Amino acid sequence: MSHKQTRQDTIFSTITIPLGDELIWRWEDKQSALLAEFSWEKKQHILTILRRLFSEEWHKKNIKKAPQALKDELGELVNLNKEQLIFTQPAFKETPALAVIWWPWGHGSTYSIRIKILNSNYDDAELKQGQASFISKIVQRITSA
Repeated sequence: MSHKQTRQDTIFSTITIPLGDELIWRWEDKQSALLAEFSWEKKQHILTILRRLFSEEWHKKNIKKAPQALKDELGELVNLNKEQLIFTQPAFKETPALAVIWWPWGHGSTYSIRIKILNSNYDDAELKQGQASFISKIVQRITSA
């Protein structure tokens, strides 16, 4: 096992270990992500853990406020539907920025999550800038009405 693979496994374990050993993980080349699929019965338990682990939770209504670097790297994944979520956290010390993509399947009984190591990073200033930009657009709409 290469040093890069060992480091990657260590990074992923910061998420996979808290989620428990009931999920079966496999590598997905297409998204360069670690993937697990599970039934709806595990939904609430897994969501609770992800919300504890990650500082940001993006959904259809707030993804526009995400830092541009994050949106650029995730590409098409940021086109979220009603139930889809993206959890992110910026890089910290030796840990790179991470994203978990929460994807319910159309029929509602199966979910998938993908853990992705991000090449880019974002910080609190970029988060605040996205929020300020959103608020200024609202104020502009109100004042021009």
